[in-house]
Amino acid sequence: MNKAIIVSLAFVLTVLPFIADAEERKPKKLANVEYLSITYTDFKSGKADRAMEIIKEHYFPASKTAGTPVPYIVRLQSGEWDMITAWTLEEGYSSMEWEISADGIKWMQAFNKQEGKEKSKEIRDEFNSLIQRSNHVIGYHPIDIK
Repeated sequence: MNKAIIVSLAFVLTVLPFIADAEERKPKKLANVEYLSITYTDFKSGKADRAMEIIKEHYFPASKTAGTPVPYIVRLQSGEWDMITAWTLEEGYSSMEWEISADGIKWMQAFNKQEGKEKSKEIRDEFNSLIQRSNHVIGYHPIDIK
């Protein structure tokens, strides 16, 4: 019985400050931020250069033709990942609601036209075969920080 009273009291004392704070707070949307979709990629041993070749010679030209954005790419020299790609989410988190976006369709059409439908699939399959593992996260960058 005493244990239940102590646990209840501890719970009330822990939660009470949050309840009081919640009553004083008002909804506040993040301002001056840029939302990003970030992928960490670890390529199979010795395959990172071929992956970059595919990106530069095939993927980026299709983006230029389609008029679609390209990711910001960081090649890492330490740690467990080989590369980071960061895409700006122009529509914030709602950009992630799409199974395939209008830009994705425009890019795929340009890529298929550039390479031919069969060759474009071969290139995408090759690129995917170079990846050992990847991890995807979403976050934001405060754009008012200099």
